[in-house]
Amino acid sequence: MPEFLKSNPHILLLLIAGIVALLAAVVPPLLKKMYISPPIIYIFIGIVSCLALGAKVIKPLQQLEEIEHVTEFVVLVALANAGLRIKYPFKWSTWKYSFRLLLIAMPFTILAAGILGWWVMGFAPATAMLFGALISPTDPVLASELQTSDPGEEDTSKVKLGLTSEAGINDGLAFPFTWFAILFATSGPDYTDWLSNWFLHYFLLKIAIGITTGLGCGWLLYKAIFSITMGHVIGRISRGVLSLALVLLPYAICEILGGYGFLAVFFAACIFSNFEKDVEHMNNLHDFNEELESFVVALIFIATGVFIAMHYDKLLVLPLLIVALTMVIVIRPVAGYIALLGTGLNRFQRFSLSFYGMRGIGSIYYLAYALSAANFDDAKTLISLTIATIFFSVLIHGITARSVQKKIHKYD
Repeated sequence: MPEFLKSNPHILLLLIAGIVALLAAVVPPLLKKMYISPPIIYIFIGIVSCLALGAKVIKPLQQLEEIEHVTEFVVLVALANAGLRIKYPFKWSTWKYSFRLLLIAMPFTILAAGILGWWVMGFAPATAMLFGALISPTDPVLASELQTSDPGEEDTSKVKLGLTSEAGINDGLAFPFTWFAILFATSGPDYTDWLSNWFLHYFLLKIAIGITTGLGCGWLLYKAIFSITMGHVIGRISRGVLSLALVLLPYAICEILGGYGFLAVFFAACIFSNFEKDVEHMNNLHDFNEELESFVVALIFIATGVFIAMHYDKLLVLPLLIVALTMVIVIRPVAGYIALLGTGLNRFQRFSLSFYGMRGIGSIYYLAYALSAANFDDAKTLISLTIATIFFSVLIHGITARSVQKKIHKYD
C-alpha cells in the first residue's frame, strides 16, 4: 500500500467508499439477465481483495458497534422498501400465507437451529438460543430478489407477496427471541426470575409499541406530506429527504418509546402504500431507498468476503459446515413446507415460499446487537457459523432465484 494512504487513512476510506459506490451502481444492471445475484459477486470481490492485498481489517468482536449500526441502517431501508411494495397491506389475502410462516415455520426454525447449535456445535444453551433467533428471519435485503410487484402495481404472485410480507415483519419478530437469549445469558437458567418479564415486556409490549408507532407515524407523515400540502408543492419535495424521513422518524420515535423500531418502519411504509395512489411518487420513494440499499449491501458483503478470506480456517470445520448447510437446505424448507400444508397452494408455490427464506444482513445485525448486550460463550464460533450460513444462503438462493422467477409466471 502506498505510504500516502497509510498516513492518511481517511483518504483510504474515501477511496474504498468510491469504489463500493461504483460497484453498487454497475454490478446489479450487469447481472440483471444472469443467473447470479449481486451479493455473490460482492463476496468474491471481498475474498479476492483480501487475498491480493493482504488486508486484515475485519475483527468482529472489536467492531461490534460499527457492524451493528451499518447493518441496522440497511435493514431499515429494506423494510421500508418491502412495505412500499405491498399494494394492499391491510387485507387478509396479503398475510394469509406469511402468517403461517411466522406462526409455525419461524418458531420451528428457532427451535431446530437451537438444537443443532447445542447438539452438533456444543454451544451453551444461551448461545444456541441466540443462533436460533438470529438465523430464523427471512432477510428483507436478500428477499428483494423475489419481492412482489413495484409500488402501485397489483400483487400478482402469491409467492412473491408471501415472501415480501414475511420478510417485512419477521425481522421485528426475531427481536423478542434475541432478547430471550440475552436474558438467558445475563440472568441465568432459572427462568422463573425473568420469563414473565420477557413475555410481557420484550414480547407483548415492545411488539405492540412497534406496530402502533409505525401505523401512527406513517399516517401522520402521509397526512403532512400528501394531504396538507398542495399538489404542485408535492412535486418539489425531494424524494431522498422523504425516503429518509419515512425510515428514520418511525424508527427513532419507536425506539424512544421502547418498542421495536424495525416493525415501526415496516408498518409506516405500509400506511403509505395503503393510502398513496400516485404511482410516480411511490416509485420515487422506493427507487431512492433501493439506491441507498444497494450501496450498503455492496459494502457489507464485500466486508463479509474479506472476513471469509481472513478466517477461512475457522469456517472450514465439518460440523460448522453441516449445520450451516442444514439450516439453508433442510430446516427452513421443511418448516415452511409443513406450515403451508392445507393452504391450497400448489407444490411449486409451497416449495418456493419455503425454500427462499434467505438468511443475510438481518442475522448479522442481531448477532452484533446481542454480543454487545451480553457475554456469550463460543462467540467466535457463533460468528463463523452465522457467516457460513449466510454464505450458503447467498450462494444457493442467489444462483437459483432467477430460474424460479421465470417459473413463477407459469406455476404461480
